[in-house]
Amino acid sequence: MFMSGDLIISQQDSFPIRNEEGKPVGVVELFNYSPLNDRAELGIEIEPAWQGKGLGKRSVLKMLRYAKEELSLHTLYAIVEEDNIPSLSLFRNLGFEEQTIRNWFREGEKYKNAKLLQYTL
Repeated sequence: MFMSGDLIISQQDSFPIRNEEGKPVGVVELFNYSPLNDRAELGIEIEPAWQGKGLGKRSVLKMLRYAKEELSLHTLYAIVEEDNIPSLSLFRNLGFEEQTIRNWFREGEKYKNAKLLQYTL
């Protein structure tokens, strides 16, 4: 049985990440909405030259507020390769809870583990 909220699962909200001069240097987005469970997946990508300068933290904090106040979501989550230390550090420092997902990403003939990072709003 389908519920009316199930029909917007493909919704995506993307926002540019801008440096001090206002130039776009990345993106933060919400996607894979589950209206039935009031959750969405969070993704972030920043050009390498701009990583480690606080832009990611600022952008994720804004997205947490947006998800709670504008969308009334309950949970956000991110799936990150377990060797992506900068992203893992960002989410860990913001209080995301972490679990391992085994063999999640395929790389050639091998599979890599991922971390599921979850934040309750």
